[in-house]
Amino acid sequence: MSAKRTAATAPVLRRITAEAVLRAFVAGDELTAGDLIAATGLSRPTVHSVCDELIGLGWVRETDAASAPAASLPATSGGQPAGSGSNAGGRPSRRYSLNAAAGFVAGIDLGATKISCCLADLRGQILVEATEPWRDEHVGAPERVMTARRIMRALLDEAGLKAGTVLAAGMAVPAPVTDDGHAVALESYLPGMASLDLRDALQPDFEWPLLVDNDANLAVLAERWCGSAQGVDNVVVLLAGERLGAGICLGGRLIRGSGAAGEMRFLELVEGVGNTDAVGGMCRELGAIAAAEILAGDRPETPVGSVLVELCGHRPEDVTAEMVVEAARRGEPAAVEVVAVVMERTARAAAVVSTLLDPELLVLAGGPAGSGDVLLPVFEQKLSQLNSARPRLAASTLGEHSALVGAVRTALDHALERLLA
Repeated sequence: MSAKRTAATAPVLRRITAEAVLRAFVAGDELTAGDLIAATGLSRPTVHSVCDELIGLGWVRETDAASAPAASLPATSGGQPAGSGSNAGGRPSRRYSLNAAAGFVAGIDLGATKISCCLADLRGQILVEATEPWRDEHVGAPERVMTARRIMRALLDEAGLKAGTVLAAGMAVPAPVTDDGHAVALESYLPGMASLDLRDALQPDFEWPLLVDNDANLAVLAERWCGSAQGVDNVVVLLAGERLGAGICLGGRLIRGSGAAGEMRFLELVEGVGNTDAVGGMCRELGAIAAAEILAGDRPETPVGSVLVELCGHRPEDVTAEMVVEAARRGEPAAVEVVAVVMERTARAAAVVSTLLDPELLVLAGGPAGSGDVLLPVFEQKLSQLNSARPRLAASTLGEHSALVGAVRTALDHALERLLA
């Protein structure tokens, strides 16, 4: 290799090794050089050199080895614990930890019925969070982004942070997003959204780099990072709040297609489905009808003793999906029936996706999908009755936070790259 080429590639290699070390810190806690060697495959001198540089930049701290707990790893044939906290000469190994407060990232879930925003540290730990319902489900895009900026200002105040300490922000939207930052959304669904460059949505209040993506894409990133799909390379996350959408990861790679992979408009052609209505919205609507029928005496159940009627305060218009799931959990026949209808329809949609993509795991996320004890047994039963692929099923452990956590993850990825630029 020529000297010229070596000089050109050395900074690139240095950045790659530094990024590998930083990502190990994000995934772990306090780490020794041995831990970092195992996580990155780098040599001991390289690990120490990179850590020294990161300490100088303020992103990593060296902790007091004397106060660290002794390692409790299996002993080697020589009696010395493997990966021991001491070097061969008896000097304690240097220990390092990420300075998680050296910078922060923001996450925004610009959902169909509500908005959620948060601030997180460099480890991805959410520090402050706020959620508000939209005043109207058809509120225009300008008001949506103004609300996002207002909430972010309030969160910065609550956390006592300056805007300049935020390195990047991620935003989830319930629609495909083009490379030029525009959502592919009907006016009847998200008024004015398609005409906005969402990459500028936080300006002029904040100059943060803003990474915008479809909520299902971000949900699958979140589930693989810290949710139900950790360690799984072939997974589909089915967002099932208001409208069905799929986040697809095959071979460890997020599948975007031309930008609309995972959109479920084809369900209009599927018998027994017909549209993209999802678990949350359908449970709410059918639950409201069931509660009204109970109050009107049109069902075997009576208002007195009805769990669903009690939970909604005798106001069917106030029924939520969570109320329906809770009533089904307590054995309310009307709620059990609603869950069966909704999950049969969802199983038909999942059967098509699973047969086409053959994932190892299918995660139900969004809306009430975290109530796996109620929904998953019915979901699995209905899916087993269809002639289709049968992936392993799981409910999201992130609940309604999948897209928001995914927004934090994509902002964190950008921030780590930016730190080393």
